[in-house]
Amino acid sequence: MRSVFLRVPEAPLSPRIFRKRVRAADPGIRPGEVVALRTSEGRFVGRAFLSPRSVIAVRVLDREEDGPPIDAAWFRGKIGEAAHLRRTVLQLEGETDAYRVVHAEGDGLSGLVVDRYADLAVIEVGARGMFERLDEIEPAVRDALGVERVIVRADEEVQGIEGFSVSDRRAPKGDAVVRERDLRFHVDAAAGHKTGFFCDQREARREMTRLARGRRVLDLCCYTGGFALAAVRGGAESVRGVDLDEAAVEMARRNATLNKIRAEFEHADGFDVLRGKVDADLIVLDPPKLASTPRDLPRARAKSVDWNTLALRALAPGGLLFTFCCTGLFSPEDFLAHVAEAARRAGRDARVLRATGQPPDHPVHVHCPEGRYLTGLLLAVS
Repeated sequence: MRSVFLRVPEAPLSPRIFRKRVRAADPGIRPGEVVALRTSEGRFVGRAFLSPRSVIAVRVLDREEDGPPIDAAWFRGKIGEAAHLRRTVLQLEGETDAYRVVHAEGDGLSGLVVDRYADLAVIEVGARGMFERLDEIEPAVRDALGVERVIVRADEEVQGIEGFSVSDRRAPKGDAVVRERDLRFHVDAAAGHKTGFFCDQREARREMTRLARGRRVLDLCCYTGGFALAAVRGGAESVRGVDLDEAAVEMARRNATLNKIRAEFEHADGFDVLRGKVDADLIVLDPPKLASTPRDLPRARAKSVDWNTLALRALAPGGLLFTFCCTGLFSPEDFLAHVAEAARRAGRDARVLRATGQPPDHPVHVHCPEGRYLTGLLLAVS
């Protein structure tokens, strides 16, 4: 096994090793090859994938120098263990058949995400090493979940940086219908955002059902209608969902029909809606990711503050704002600061009733806090 050497004598605990921390590598290492990661003094740190073109140059897989080979059996064990956690420990399948099975570093598989949607699994590849082992990963996913269909996806920017393409891998039809408690949702796993459905908002949607009774609800960036339909189930007086993605709005309408629910969905810019006449005493604000790199953060912060300022101004006195941030480069403390600044600008008094995050099927490695990306705040506004 060829080696990659760090600049420092200390062994890092995080499974993500950034390029600036790497000093040298043995010649001839192929992108995605399993290597031995070593300190500057040559001490073994772990077995890892190398991605020399990526900012995250090394992704540690385990700490076993003489462990079993990183092969099909190894992936079956890791993915099977992750599936067992969801089924047996978290007991998710009593509530839903749409959940995350593998959450990258949180399941010891940096660069890999797997979501389940009923009889369909979606593999999202985030590293060259995982791409090179798709022929081992796909059967492991099928075995662990018993699904009939598997789709492989990858972000276009990631593919360019890491130097691979998933376009030549056959993708079956990506439509599925999933259940979440007493609701059903159409999912387009081949073309939808992320892997087709925001299963990370499952617990927040449950909270929405509890909060909505008798309220006028405005669901901004509603995507395929998750919060809006949960609000109707909870007894909302009225529900209005808005999204700039026309295909998502059409899917939201299909989901309302599927559940025999009446809700108003419209294709519009949420900023424009908030600047107009709004009759809402519960606003959900769940915008898409605002920044992918640190250089994007100043613009993203300004947009986050603007979104929340407009929402707070539009909200009826005594209302609730359920606001979210899925930009992992912002910490929960950063997001709270955005909301505090928005409240100051809006001239509204706001109190945090609850802080939320991603559900337990999106676990965070204790030495890789970057795996925590979703923050939500429930605010009482006077």
